[in-house]
Amino acid sequence: MPTPVADRQTAGMPAMPPTPTSVPVPGGRYIEGLVGLPTTFNPLLVSNPAERDVAGVLFEGLTWVDGSGRPQPELAESWTASDDGLRYTFKLRRGVTWHDGQPFTADDVLFTILLIQSPEFPGNPALAKFWRGIRVQVEDPYTVTFSLLEPFAPFPNYVSLPILPAHRLRGVLPEDLVDDPFNLEPVGTGPFRLASFDREGRRVTLARHDGYYGRRPYLDEVEFRFYETTDDLLSAFRDGEVQGMGMVPWEVIAHGEDLGEDARIYAPMLSGMTALFFNHQTQFFSDVRVRQAIALAIDREALVRDVLLGQAEPGMGPIPASLWAYDPTGRPVDVERARSLLHEAGWGDSDGDGIVDSNGVAFRFTLLVNDDDPPRVAVANRIAEQLRQLGIAVTVQPVPSGSLLQALVSRQYSAAIFGWFPPSGDPDCFELWHSSQAETGLNFSGFRNQTIDTLLLQARQASSEEDRRSLYAEFQRVFSEQVPAVVLYYPRYFFAVKAEIGGVEPLPLIRPSDRLHALPQWFRHA
Repeated sequence: MPTPVADRQTAGMPAMPPTPTSVPVPGGRYIEGLVGLPTTFNPLLVSNPAERDVAGVLFEGLTWVDGSGRPQPELAESWTASDDGLRYTFKLRRGVTWHDGQPFTADDVLFTILLIQSPEFPGNPALAKFWRGIRVQVEDPYTVTFSLLEPFAPFPNYVSLPILPAHRLRGVLPEDLVDDPFNLEPVGTGPFRLASFDREGRRVTLARHDGYYGRRPYLDEVEFRFYETTDDLLSAFRDGEVQGMGMVPWEVIAHGEDLGEDARIYAPMLSGMTALFFNHQTQFFSDVRVRQAIALAIDREALVRDVLLGQAEPGMGPIPASLWAYDPTGRPVDVERARSLLHEAGWGDSDGDGIVDSNGVAFRFTLLVNDDDPPRVAVANRIAEQLRQLGIAVTVQPVPSGSLLQALVSRQYSAAIFGWFPPSGDPDCFELWHSSQAETGLNFSGFRNQTIDTLLLQARQASSEEDRRSLYAEFQRVFSEQVPAVVLYYPRYFFAVKAEIGGVEPLPLIRPSDRLHALPQWFRHA
């Protein structure tokens, strides 16, 4: 029998049965299973989900970003921006201590940013690129300012960057950071501290940080156990070795596999989208009428219902549905109107072979999709079927993720299905659609539109959320007219926790590891 899903009911998902209300009882241990084995807990060096999950519990940023994409106070209690949007001042919390008892101050913030700005920083190049050019200044032990080269409204989201302890790493050269013992003996400010790491036994134990400034966790300990394969993790969960699993495979959900009567599968919205991207430089997709026709012919609700079995939300626009600026702009399926638009664009079946053509060129193209994502491959095949009714022949070509990325970067493709997740949780999608990114940036479609350029630039510089919301609403309206891509669906993230653990809520997530941000409120039922 399928396992209940602890979220609102969607097609293909059984409703969550009522759970008896219980009073949280302090104490006890929660054990979560993950796939992989960490090689570092340094949050600036993590590279896989297991590492991110553990580091996310140990370390904190000045802010954290909630599921709607709004920054919330964390190590900073408040912040203000100058009238010109070029200077941000953050007031830090007093009384915050690192896990070794040392006080947290603005010096730690300065140290972390200077480390990232170093040319020898060994971490994510995109992270380093963002922070270079931003000037950091300590005003006093609990006040730090950031000076920007140009206004950038999402900046408070970017200071969710984890902060490192200056007193533990000050003498370490950036190029030596990868090999420093700190990476496996981390000291953070989070609600739990590292108690032990048994590499041979493939487990990490975290203990409650009794000096934590925030909400005191109910749990005494959190243990992570690491498994080599997903099948091993599934067996461990079914057998009760672990009380939670950090990611439930889509196939398990789709096939209704039984994880046990005491299992609860949580399915929060994940900030992101999967879309059909067009290369606007090809002869097929340079005409907006062709793109509009394809958008009208793709039945996104059917894709979610019949292919994804309800495990996502139909795509209605370029901003993820869980974010504060989302304003649905999708249009209903209209195959007859789609055929009319193709005809207006000069495409017709001149030889009666069932495939439309123009000036002797048949409308046949290859659709790339990454082969390690079965749901996307299935969606691509269904899209090929749906477009066949317009007389468009689509050859679906699953390829390795690296090959897909190379095709996109080199602009050597006709159409592709891939996903996008806003790096900071903010709805800013300048890099995907602004003309300045069309040649060498992330605007892989090569889309150019002056109106959208203006809207995206103004939206990332406007000072108020109200103004930004208005600008993004207009952006989404113009997007639906120009159809630089067809947004297919918004994903959900699935994780499982035994019923004996309370306090778990399926709130929207910016990234999967954010599900553990609420660990302090998790508890064992008495």
